[in-house]
Amino acid sequence: MNELPVAAAVDRLRALVQPIAGMQDIPVMQATGRVLAQPVVAQVDLPAFDNSAMDGYALRSQDLGRPVLREVGLSTAGHGHLGSVQAGECVRIMTGAPVPAGADTVVMLEDTKRSDAGVQILRSPAPGANVRRRGEHVIRGATVLPRGCRLGPAEVALAASVGSGTVDVIRPARVGVASTGDELADPPTPLATAGSYDANRPLLLTSLQRLGMLSVDLGICPDRADAFAALLERALVERLDALVISGGAAQGDADIVRQAAEVAFLPLDIRPGRGLAYALIERDGHRLALLGLPGNAVAAFVMFHLVARPLLLHLAGASERPLPQLQLPLADEARTRGGRVDYQRGRIVAQDGRAVVTLLADQGSAMLRTVVEADALVAIGPAPHTPAGALVRVIPLGMLN
Repeated sequence: MNELPVAAAVDRLRALVQPIAGMQDIPVMQATGRVLAQPVVAQVDLPAFDNSAMDGYALRSQDLGRPVLREVGLSTAGHGHLGSVQAGECVRIMTGAPVPAGADTVVMLEDTKRSDAGVQILRSPAPGANVRRRGEHVIRGATVLPRGCRLGPAEVALAASVGSGTVDVIRPARVGVASTGDELADPPTPLATAGSYDANRPLLLTSLQRLGMLSVDLGICPDRADAFAALLERALVERLDALVISGGAAQGDADIVRQAAEVAFLPLDIRPGRGLAYALIERDGHRLALLGLPGNAVAAFVMFHLVARPLLLHLAGASERPLPQLQLPLADEARTRGGRVDYQRGRIVAQDGRAVVTLLADQGSAMLRTVVEADALVAIGPAPHTPAGALVRVIPLGMLN
């Protein structure tokens, strides 16, 4: 099979996986990370009334040319002026306070002078200035968040602002996580000769939790076919929606994931990680999506975010939303083996007053510390040489959630 670009691989896998069903009605304050099963519709206009965008004075625009105005009241947030504004009058008003009847303009406080004679307008704004009109942002009945939207803090705030106390969300995807390898152990267990601590499960479990999914720790699977078969059986019995495994997906004698009968391999044109194992296993009407990631920690990190993340979000019912990417100049030339796209770790820095990206010196696929030191993944290649100043694709790591 020919090596695929990342986007083509994601499309191929997405076509095989059906989004999960099942809906829950939950308080909006508990909905961060969840995926909407039904759109959020505004229950109120936003703003709900004409209000002031500034501290100042509310008045009739016809009176902007008068030398002085008589102050007749005060309007504050939650406590509007009960009377109306007549010719030659103004009302002191605070930001967010209701604009009183009769007024249609707010003059900023710094553009006025208050004295015993009244309020003098030092600088006249345009008629209608500094007033937020009812419904100018959202009209009651409008859809503000569509089905499939994954709710972050801003989305939760918007839903609350239009009157939603609860939201209908898709049940969270249940994703099992396991690592393979006889050499692996969890701290603080003493390491055996040639042993190492498993970093990939913590990496994947926490990444799934940040996506709003229910991650299930299935532990470390020994390098034996019967152990892997038992792991699959457990995932099916627990009716997990997906199983993400790190290690065992290459072509070595101990790569138990790749050797399983149901598992296929999807080669990709990237480094680190040349591809991933996958399978769709059905039992008693339940389908389990299996993804086998590389065992090296950085390769697992890259493959998870570029391929597994969009596939799992599709499984969870979320609308497609590609990772944000920037085009930035490369600070120094880069040389690779060529033939593939290298996703290297880098940092976005300022150089001569503009943003550029610089690559870290160490780029080994097992060097997890480089992910901590970096703030971006940088796509280099497939050409073996990329000159300094060339525009390269950059994925800010802070956006991987």
